[in-house]
Amino acid sequence: MEVNRLIELGRYEEARSRILAGEEGDADGLAVLLELRDWLRLKEYGRALKVLEQDGDLVQGYLDVAQVRAAIQAFEAEDEQQIGAYLGDPHLGAEAWAVLGLVHIARGERVQAQRAFEAALQADPRHFRAQTNLANLALEAGQIDEAIRLYQEVLRLNPEYALAHHNLGAAYRKKGQIDKAVYHIKQGQRLQMRPVARPPRAPVGGAPLPMPERRALLGGRWWLWLLVAGLVLWLIGRRP
Repeated sequence: MEVNRLIELGRYEEARSRILAGEEGDADGLAVLLELRDWLRLKEYGRALKVLEQDGDLVQGYLDVAQVRAAIQAFEAEDEQQIGAYLGDPHLGAEAWAVLGLVHIARGERVQAQRAFEAALQADPRHFRAQTNLANLALEAGQIDEAIRLYQEVLRLNPEYALAHHNLGAAYRKKGQIDKAVYHIKQGQRLQMRPVARPPRAPVGGAPLPMPERRALLGGRWWLWLLVAGLVLWLIGRRP
């Protein structure tokens, strides 16, 4: 299967591995999709929209930018009916399932919520927010050891996810392991003070996948800047 077809199907990690191994593929489009997915995983929808604004033209062959914007609006509103339209989408499905799980949580539907978070992880095994919510369900059910295992897996995926540290600390406190509880709660507090950062990539041999060059403020029309600058200089030269 061609690399670009893998990207189209949402199989980003496989496409990334093959590009880094030297195969031909749309590295720029993949880099944008990876960044978009990272911000969706973090529920940083504003930053996801900014990615689309800057580099949406690079991913138009894989997704409908207007549809992604509509999906993000549905995610923010936690609108179950609208979210349902994106559950099978190869680029948005994992986040759609994760948000649907939150909808079920709000209704007290724990079983349905668990199924939704598991579906999110099936679509995106590194969706650490979905994994965190599974851990939260386990903790609420009194399954402390299982919750600890799941939180530890979250921190393996994203060591700087403050909420996972905080909740892992709460789990250790329930277990009576106060030293570990204090450590992780303090880690969570420290990380909450930092700006939100993209999580680390899954390890792959080779150099990192380069990010595409960002668009200039005027859409890359550098010649327009030169024209404006020349006009200003001409006007200055005409002054008495």
